[in-house]
Amino acid sequence: MSEASTKLSSERRRYPRTERSDSASIVIGEWPSRQTYDCQLRDLSDIGAALETKGLELTVGQTATLRVKAKATLTSGVKVGIYSLTGTVVRNGIPHQYGLRFSPTVPEQIHNIEVRPRKILAGLGIFVLGVAVCLFKVHNLLSFWYAPLLEAYSIMAAAFVLSRVALSMLYREPRDNGYMPTISIVIAAKNEEAHIAETIHHCFRSRYPAEKMEIIAIDDGSDDGTWKAMTDLEAQYPTLKNFRFEKNKGKRHGMAYGAQQATGEILVYVDSDSYVEPEGVYRIVQPFLDPSIGAVSGHILAVEEEDNFISKMEAARYYVSHRIMKAAESVFGAVTCCPGAFSAYRRTAVMRVLDVWLGQRFMGTEATFGDDRSLTNYILRTHQVIYHAGARCVTYVPDAWRKFFRQQLRWKKSWSRETTVAARLMYKKHPIAAISYYISILLTILSPIMALRALVYLPIVAAVNPLPYVIGLFLMYTFLCLFYCYHTQSKNWYYGLAFAGLYLGFLCFQNYYAMLTVRQNHWGTR
Repeated sequence: MSEASTKLSSERRRYPRTERSDSASIVIGEWPSRQTYDCQLRDLSDIGAALETKGLELTVGQTATLRVKAKATLTSGVKVGIYSLTGTVVRNGIPHQYGLRFSPTVPEQIHNIEVRPRKILAGLGIFVLGVAVCLFKVHNLLSFWYAPLLEAYSIMAAAFVLSRVALSMLYREPRDNGYMPTISIVIAAKNEEAHIAETIHHCFRSRYPAEKMEIIAIDDGSDDGTWKAMTDLEAQYPTLKNFRFEKNKGKRHGMAYGAQQATGEILVYVDSDSYVEPEGVYRIVQPFLDPSIGAVSGHILAVEEEDNFISKMEAARYYVSHRIMKAAESVFGAVTCCPGAFSAYRRTAVMRVLDVWLGQRFMGTEATFGDDRSLTNYILRTHQVIYHAGARCVTYVPDAWRKFFRQQLRWKKSWSRETTVAARLMYKKHPIAAISYYISILLTILSPIMALRALVYLPIVAAVNPLPYVIGLFLMYTFLCLFYCYHTQSKNWYYGLAFAGLYLGFLCFQNYYAMLTVRQNHWGTR
């Protein structure tokens, strides 16, 4: 049996399949030269199909679209109708019989078809707002000399955001290569008795060959029931490897210890309050077939709790920061932060920098926060770092304002420290990636000054109306929130505007406090 056939067989074991004998059709090529041929569908699962082409020769690796009539046996919750499912041709080992590997999965493709009208509506809104933003920037140009610094900042900020959006539209998810290396999932936990068991459950439910996956959990000196919750699962999951630090050492030490205990080719880090989707692990390892890839960022979704305003606001912000900002960076293989909630690293690359990363110091003190951004910087020195929008994970966010502000402060401290590192290596990357990164630093540092200048100084000293500045800011955030709506069809997309107000009134000023207190170290999550 060929290697491609072995990969298809392994995939079929990851999902239940339904044997069928239905007439279908397969579409090859792109418009206007695409052609349609009859075929016989032999079996079908959520990630693949086996079909007979009646003499038609297909090329392994080419893209094809299967048109099939949905029945009750197609997949759960699917309405009867004709569906077009796109996949990659793989060999089935029998003449004129082929496999078709679906990515996205069948339910995901059907969902995309069903929400198309809502996406069109959101797309129209994006177009209208995009035009409005451009017209507003014309106003900035016309009134430039009334407040040149402020207008220049506004134009640069708009250009930066629009460039991120444009690049994110060029982004494409990494190819499904059928690649399944050995992996080690590492979970470092501290005082997570409420979530750790469910996190481990989700990891074991990953649709990935069990013989190629190990799960390592480290209790970093918790003083609640975290250790008991972990060890209670050993009977259900005999292969689970639990370790415990008697005293708290910090998340970085937990991550490093997991890497040292791991045997897999790929390290997959998952936060102790995050739940990986079933296809997440399989997808996040696909890019590592390319030896130039050193790390892959997953796509993190915030759990939206009905009575938690912060979670709805963070859901919009998380989506924008990943599907637009990281996607734009990924186009050039220069993602600057792989999130702790769900990311993967080539183990050999991590082991080469493990000691120096573990012993990192900044301004004379041990670096104990921003572990993920720091590790990403070390990998960026020698490898490409990309983002996979289809490798999804959901995570819990703070449910109280005090926790939220502490989280934001921790992230800003991490940014303050690691920016001094990344700034010394980004110039070696693609020129667009480098210039964009340095502009983002400038905008972040200037944003509090410009907010005070627009809202306080100019209205008092020069009687300049601050309303255009506020309107421009909210136009940009509405533009980004509509992208969130376009991709997710979330009814809570407008909560992202609350984050805009919060950033303008408080969070942008928190950057300076973070810089002044960057030497204070702790987990900072509780």
